[in-house]
Amino acid sequence: MAGWHLPSLSESLRVRRFRWPLFVLLASIGLTAIAAMEAQRTVRSQRTVAERALREYASFAAWSYAQHLVDTLNLIERESVGAVNHGMNMHTNPEVPAARELAHYLPMNEECMCHRALSGVNPDAFFAIKIGSNAFDVGVNTHPDAADGWEVDRPLAMSMSMPASLDRTYDPLERRWLLDSLTRRVRRLGEPDHGFTLVVGHVANQPRFFAYTLMPTSWGDTMVYGARYSNATFVRVLEGVLDGSGLLPATFTEGRRNRDVVAVRIRDRAGNTLFDSAPGVTSPLDAHVDLPARAGLLGVDAVIRPELAGALLIGGLPASRLPFLFGLLGLAAALSIVAVMQLRREGELAHLRGDFVSSVSHELRTPVAQIRLYLETLQLGRASTDKQRAWSLAHIERETTRLAHLVENVLRFSSLGRDDPTLREPTDVTAEVSRIVDEYRPLAASRRATMCVTAEPTPSMSLRPDALRHIVLNLVDNAVKYGPAGQTVRVGVGTRANDVVITVDDQGPGVARADRDRIWRAFTRGRAAQSNGGSGIGLTIVREVAEAHGGSARVEESAGGGARFVVALPVDPPVDPPAGWPA
Repeated sequence: MAGWHLPSLSESLRVRRFRWPLFVLLASIGLTAIAAMEAQRTVRSQRTVAERALREYASFAAWSYAQHLVDTLNLIERESVGAVNHGMNMHTNPEVPAARELAHYLPMNEECMCHRALSGVNPDAFFAIKIGSNAFDVGVNTHPDAADGWEVDRPLAMSMSMPASLDRTYDPLERRWLLDSLTRRVRRLGEPDHGFTLVVGHVANQPRFFAYTLMPTSWGDTMVYGARYSNATFVRVLEGVLDGSGLLPATFTEGRRNRDVVAVRIRDRAGNTLFDSAPGVTSPLDAHVDLPARAGLLGVDAVIRPELAGALLIGGLPASRLPFLFGLLGLAAALSIVAVMQLRREGELAHLRGDFVSSVSHELRTPVAQIRLYLETLQLGRASTDKQRAWSLAHIERETTRLAHLVENVLRFSSLGRDDPTLREPTDVTAEVSRIVDEYRPLAASRRATMCVTAEPTPSMSLRPDALRHIVLNLVDNAVKYGPAGQTVRVGVGTRANDVVITVDDQGPGVARADRDRIWRAFTRGRAAQSNGGSGIGLTIVREVAEAHGGSARVEESAGGGARFVVALPVDPPVDPPAGWPA
């Protein structure tokens, strides 16, 4: 039987039993993580499709704005300078029109008796340049409110010599810039003799906007006729295109203004911002379109407003469920960890219970076997003398006491935490401890241990009837069991401050400092006591009983080198007599 490997087999089965739930829990965490990643991947894919659709909306908005702006600029330019050649390819009249005469081709408005552009945008001034010369002819608006209309028929404007106040509408720096840039542009690009071109430049760090057309003459000269627009006028043109009808479909805006759906930014080719409908609004849902050279090489940026991005899609943008999924995954992981810890704890408890049952079975088996042995001796008449029969009966009594003590311990352990304070009764601790030690002396003698009691008078205490018995018997039993043969176990009773203190000193190996806290836990024994067997519940009962009475239990090193167990129980507080009683 000594070589039988049943314990290791049962241990293996126990490990396997508690290992597969761990695998299941880990698998569930893994599957939850995969599900979370798949869900997030789906949401991310949906968001990618949605953002692609919104970028296409932005691309459409940028393209539509660019087309409408080109058409609007062409209309304005045609109205301002389109009358130069009236569709003819060559100017044959020896009289070359002056710049101021271009204003007469603007429609006449009877309300103001002035010329006013049908497009609603009036130039600041007209100019004429002959390519290859420095001649610069200027036509100035003499209307009191230049934004309201054009007048060129006032005597001041019809004068051959232009006053300095009007001539300053084109300062020398701007004249030089126009002469150089337009001459270089016409010669380099070889532009045809029809059509209109917008030029956007910066003169003296100020934006300038010019529309011009070419008029070749039959004698070889090329005239450049153009109109200048102020910054405010050009911005008004850009705003008008954004706020105009037909820019975005009604299904796209859903009753909103265009500028409430998209933000538009116009930049020149140098990157300078000319117009921004929503300063500070940024979004990755944008698009860019470059206008052709005839439209000033302007750049159009259209941005879908972030706050309306979800409203432009049916069902809105898919919300990210990543925080929820991560929270769910974290909760599942936490619950799994708790379950694993609980399974591990249950496994440890099952292991401890198994050891406890095994130890208790061994502890019960030993006195039962001894009792049966001595009973058989008496029954078979092998004890022939009175002395032998008395000796056998003494052994039976001793083993019966040991068996009763073990059963009491098991019953007391099963009722831990259910102490009823109303069942307590006054107890003389000194007398009770001495009586319990005397009761245990036969068991101590069987192991060749001597019991020595040092007791001082102590006040009466209110204790559970079996409290001292459980404390003292377990402490002296441990001292006798784990100490060497022939040792002296010293039991002391005394008072300290407001406590009654019970001490038990042995001459055994003592308790290591690392074990002085753990030995009070159920089914746990110190390393020095593991080879001697035992149920592992005695000290648990000692501490539980002590704490149930408001006391404490600890272990320390004995003066003789062994272990000293100390139990402190508080003395009952004095009870005040009822009112009216004599003192």
